[in-house]
Parts: sequence; C-alpha cells; structure tokens
Amino acid sequence: LRRTMIDLAAVSTAISRKRPLTRPSSSTDNCAPHSHNNHNNDTTSTPQSQSSSSSSLKRTLTLSDLIFYGIGCSVGAGIYSLVGLGAQVAGPAIALSFFTCGLACCATSLSYAECAARTPLAGSAYTFTYVSFGELCGWIVGWNLTLGYAISAAVVARSWAEYSRRFVEGLWVSVDLESWTKTIIPIHNDMELECCPLASVIIAICTLILITGAKESTRFNAAMTMLNLSVLGFVLLSGIFTETILLENLTPVFPHGISGMASGAGLVFFSFLGFDMVSCSSEEVKDPERNMPIGIIGSLLASMTIYVATSIAVVGMAPVALLGGDVPIINALLANACCTPEEQQEQITAMEDPNYHDQCLTYACQPILHRTLYFGSRL
Repeated sequence: LRRTMIDLAAVSTAISRKRPLTRPSSSTDNCAPHSHNNHNNDTTSTPQSQSSSSSSLKRTLTLSDLIFYGIGCSVGAGIYSLVGLGAQVAGPAIALSFFTCGLACCATSLSYAECAARTPLAGSAYTFTYVSFGELCGWIVGWNLTLGYAISAAVVARSWAEYSRRFVEGLWVSVDLESWTKTIIPIHNDMELECCPLASVIIAICTLILITGAKESTRFNAAMTMLNLSVLGFVLLSGIFTETILLENLTPVFPHGISGMASGAGLVFFSFLGFDMVSCSSEEVKDPERNMPIGIIGSLLASMTIYVATSIAVVGMAPVALLGGDVPIINALLANACCTPEEQQEQITAMEDPNYHDQCLTYACQPILHRTLYFGSRL
C-alpha cells in the first residue's frame, strides 16, 4: 500500500510539472533499510532519472492535430461500409442510429477527457485504469483494447481493400483483382477460410507509416482525413445539386420500428471507437490539460455530424435494396448516374427474377444521366 501511494504521488508530480513519470528516489529510501552512504544512493539514482527523462515523448501535437487525428481514426468504414449494412436493418433511421451512438459516446468522451487532462501520459484507458485500480485491472483493460482494435482494424482493412479494388477496376475496366480481396484457403476436409491478402498489405503499409514518428504519421493522417472529407463532401453536395436526394427514399423513417433503429445502432457502434485514440497521444500534446478534452470531444462531435449528414444523403439517393453492404456510396452514385427513380424501382422488382440483368449498378450502362455522379463513383 505504501509503495502504491508513492507511485500515485509520482503521477501527481509528473502531471503538475508536465514531466515524464519516474519513480522518485525517496521510494527506494523509504522501502529499503537506511544506509549511511546517502550520497552514493543519490548519485546512483541520477542516471535512471536522466535516462527516463531522455526517453520521454516530444510534445509536438497541437489541438488541430488532435481533432484531425480523431476524425481520421473514426470516420472510415463506419460510413463507407456500415451505412449500407445498417440501412438494411434500420432503414432510413440509420441516421438516427448514428446519432444515438454519438450521444452514448459523449458520456464516455467526457470521462476520457477528464482522465486525459488529469493523467497526460501515453497509454489511454490502460494508463487510466493502472493509475486508478492497479496493475491487474490495467493488464485486463490493456488486452481488451488490443483485441478490440485488432478486430476493428481487420474490418476497416477489408473495407478499404474492397474500395481499392473497385477504384482500380473503375479506372481500368479490363483489370480483375477479385483474387486480391477474396482468396479461399482449405483448412481441413470440407472447411474453408476466406482471406483478403490486400487487407494484410494495407495493414503493413499503415504500420510502416506509424513507426516513422508521431509528427510524420500525423501529417499523413491529416492529408488522408482531408481527402476523406473531400470525398464525403462531394457525395453530399452532388446529391443536393443533382436533386437526387429524394424524400421517397427516406420514408417511412422506421420501417422496422424503434427496435430496428436500436439494432442498427448496435451494428454501427464500433465506428465511433476512434475518438478514444486521441487520449493515447497525451504525452505528445502541447498543453494537454487544455487541448486533450477539447480534442476528444471536438473530434467526436465532428465525426457524429459527418456520419449523420452522409448517411442521410446516401440513403436518400437510392433505395436501400440497391445500396448493398459492401460499397453503398458507390452504388448510390452509380444508381442515380444510370437510372431514374422509376427505373431503380423496376430493377428492385426485377431482382426477384433469376434471369434479371443489372442495369443501374454497372459502368456499362447507357445512357449516362448524370456524368458527375458516374465519374464520381469510378473515382
């Protein structure tokens, strides 16, 4: 208990002085027998403190870096993939599902903000739990975080791989990269495993970018976030100016009732997980007591706004049956580029026929009604 109190005192001292966390030299003096050679004890503890200080992380990140980092970690597969899957469960109420998830995350973000301001050290929830409840609880939370991020990274990487394949095939129609995103590996007898080699390559590339350094990876993340927001902004503005966001596609709002909206919220909840990644950068942020709470809450509110606005636009541009679960944004743009709303309804009816021919979701469609949407879906 005495050593734990000393550790907590060291945490408090590190926070107040904005210095890296080191064990004070008095801890060894209080827990070990007193020695007459106090001068030797002081000199031997000096290199340890100097090495700890030299290994501390540089505070190079600003408030704007934090917000862009949080948006970059959050906005991704949640809108590019899950909006289609969620719309099949909740219908047009998928926008309210995103809003509900955002409100639920607000309480968590306030807790993260307070902990990050009080303990501006790297480690996120692991550090907060370790300081508050001890080593065992911190160990459990740390492995839970590792498992959660591993699963979400796999989902995001597979979605990214599918969009990358569609991007290349949209530029060169003759190229077929399906084997890069779907490879069947036999395991035992009749058991097979479906793998995505391109997703593994994407994770390896992202890992190489991350280990180059905090500032360098933050700049790359900021550039990718700006590109991401530009794409989503294009989808929203193109739907508004081409007048393809129709009220008919947004009604009824609750086709599966409130339970459908709740199920959709449970499906898309993990898309908000990125906002807590901001707290991992506490030790690299300038003025963490001020910037950490604003960065965490600001990135969450920005992500929630983007999710709600884009989901309304995507669901409003095409019927849910045409969006699909893999690339709903591409399908929403392409369906309006190739078919009128009446033709879209006819294709939905024709889907029940096993011999039906796809007219609205193919790049070979003629005539092209909206060239902006057509080339936007290919890019």
